[in-house]
Amino acid sequence: MKDFYGDEIKHIAENPQEYSPFVSSKAGRTATIARLYGGTDTDTPKARYFSYDLGEKSVGLLRTEGGFGINNEPWREQFPGRKEITSVVDLRVTHPLVENAGDILLEHQLRLDGERPLIMSRPASQGMEARLAQMGFVDVGENRWVLDPTQRPDKWTENSDGEWQRADKPGLYLSKAVSDDSGSATSVEGYSSGASIETDSSDDDPSWYFQQLNLNQG
Repeated sequence: MKDFYGDEIKHIAENPQEYSPFVSSKAGRTATIARLYGGTDTDTPKARYFSYDLGEKSVGLLRTEGGFGINNEPWREQFPGRKEITSVVDLRVTHPLVENAGDILLEHQLRLDGERPLIMSRPASQGMEARLAQMGFVDVGENRWVLDPTQRPDKWTENSDGEWQRADKPGLYLSKAVSDDSGSATSVEGYSSGASIETDSSDDDPSWYFQQLNLNQG
């Protein structure tokens, strides 16, 4: 986790002239979310972490919690035949220079959740709504967004192996060992709560992150 609010990400956030205002804003948001919401103190025993790695470097991190039964009548009408949320995306951070890392992690979670996944996301910061909608989530109120891939064939499809994948991506978009043009292997690795998730930030200055919050909300 600490890599996502380390010196590299902060450098990108502080230098929009070197990268771009969009990329720098994304870097600031990544660092802020990782720093302020990346702790493991409130994790339940069902919390799981998934890291999307390029070579030996993590460029995306997903934290999920267990699902729950659907007792809300409007939800039952909106997602007919569904009785439970299969998992909750509690945190997602990605490297600002790596495209689609978040999509790959979500695709991985859909596959883990089986034939009929129903995933909830609770965005940690404002400004993520458009991105969630891009991935097929719908707003169900109170900062909760839900993805039913069966309702979004324009976004998600099942491949010949019965696994969920992005509708506009090739079949090998997500793979445990696919090399890119640079020869770096890609993989998605899973961890239990707290395992290999370094969050110590005792020597960090929290004012930097609150400044980024103000910039992103302004």
